[in-house]
Order: sequence, then structure tokens, then C-alpha cells
Amino acid sequence: MDHVIHNISEFLGVLNRYKNEFSTTSHNDNFMFRGMSTASWKLLPGIFREYSKPETTSDVVSQKQYRKMYRSNESEILAHFRKEASGFLTNISQNDDFTWLQYAQHYGVPTRLLDFTANPLVALYFSCQSESKDDSVVWIININNFQRWSHDEDICKSTNTREIVIDRIMCEMRGDFIHMENSKRPPLKERPLFFLPPYIDQRMSAQASRFMLWGTNQFALEDMIDEENWMKLTSEAISLWIENDQRFLANIIIPAECKHSIIEELDLLNISSKTIFPGLDGIGRYINKYYQNPPKC
Repeated sequence: MDHVIHNISEFLGVLNRYKNEFSTTSHNDNFMFRGMSTASWKLLPGIFREYSKPETTSDVVSQKQYRKMYRSNESEILAHFRKEASGFLTNISQNDDFTWLQYAQHYGVPTRLLDFTANPLVALYFSCQSESKDDSVVWIININNFQRWSHDEDICKSTNTREIVIDRIMCEMRGDFIHMENSKRPPLKERPLFFLPPYIDQRMSAQASRFMLWGTNQFALEDMIDEENWMKLTSEAISLWIENDQRFLANIIIPAECKHSIIEELDLLNISSKTIFPGLDGIGRYINKYYQNPPKC
């Protein structure tokens, strides 16, 4: 069941309920969050999203072919970024696809990575900062329970190191196994994998960045899971212990008419473009927004 909030106080109240019922630690590091300006958008990396061809063509078949072509060019897209960025990122091995993937995601290239944050107020900012007239959403993921669900696969049960799992995902991305017989192909990772990336710059630190890496399953995260994988709050606010608990996903809806006032509340808490995007770019965004919406007299 979706929870609807109208201000930061309600938002923190709902988060505290999830912490009380689903946290397995005494700290607040058991969750990660993603804010999206349109509640109907899916938890899906950019490389797997459907992009319509420009409106100059009305041929439905051509649009489907365009979408298919975009997805099938994943390895080429990363290679193109590596070629163009090599002069600036001279310390990365040309064969280190996983590191290149993280840099590509950071600089706006569509990849099989999806951004999250450890800071719920940062997620709330991203859900409310756009001028979208749609309701927005903050997604909540219980990391420990997600890890149990993600690792409940043959490849994770038979492989001791995360590096091998990630390498398999990179091999699958490059198409290394396409020409192998099915009986000879190694086990592949289907479900997404969570990891904490190295912070490339101040922006990632300010945003408390986290990443989720998609495997062979190209569906949105919420479409992969079953009913029992959703975190459902109890009316009694009781923490229910479940062996091998794999309840990890929930969301909070923010009505469109509340987004502006929430952004103002976040600004009082020093959560704004100038703190989330450290540097001159963030300052410029902040000043532009400030004078678009001057304080009330």
C-alpha cells in the first residue's frame, strides 16, 4: 500500500515506522532511497528504458525497432564513452569495463546502473525539485533484505566473490557468451546487485550515492518481485521477524501540489541544489530557483 505524505514531518514519520519495523541495525544505514518526479516511472536503468523515436515518424514498427536497437547497442555506447573520455580519464584501464560503466553513469550516459542515495532528504529533494505536474515518489529499499533476495540465485550460491559475479555481468553485457552452447554457458546473474561506489567527486559524496547494477533481467525492479517482497507496515507498528526475510521494497507518494512547499522546507534544512550539487553549477541553479520563487512577504 502506498503512503501519501504532504510535508517533511509526515515523511520522516513514515520513514521512522519503516525503520522501527524493518531495520535490523541500531543505525540508519540499512536503507537506501530513490526520488523520482513522476510516480508512474519505473525503477529501471536508462539503458533499458523505452525511448520513442522522434515524432517525425509515425511508423509503429520503426519505433519498436528503434527501441530494440537502442538496447542492443549497450556495449557500443560504453565503448563510445570510453573513446571520447579517455583523454580526460587517463588513470582507468581500457579493459576495466566496470569502472568505465560507473563513470559513464555519473556523466549522464545511459547504462545498466541505477542511482540511489543513503540520505532520504536527498531523495525527497529529487522527487520534488522538477516542475512536473505529476505526483512524485520516493522509493525505499531495505538493503539487508534486498541482498538476501538478490543473492538467492545459483550464481551467488556457487561463487564466493562479488568480483566474479560482476565480471559475469560485464561479460554478458559485451555479449561474450552469445556464441556458446547453452549447456556450456556459466551461470549468469539475473537479479540486480547493490554496491557502494567509490566517490568520484564531491557531488557523489554530497548525494550519498549508491548504485544498483542490473543483470540479465531487463525488467523494472518492482516488476521482478512478488507480493511478499514488499514491506508492509502493520497497524500495531510491530517488528515481525521472518527467517531469510526478503521484504525490501516500499514507496511514498508526494502529491504534486505539495512539492513546492516541501522544497521550501528542505531549503530550511540546507537541502538544496547548492548543497546537493557542490560548486558553481549548484550555486547557479540555487540562485535561479530562488528568484523564480521569491520568499513570501
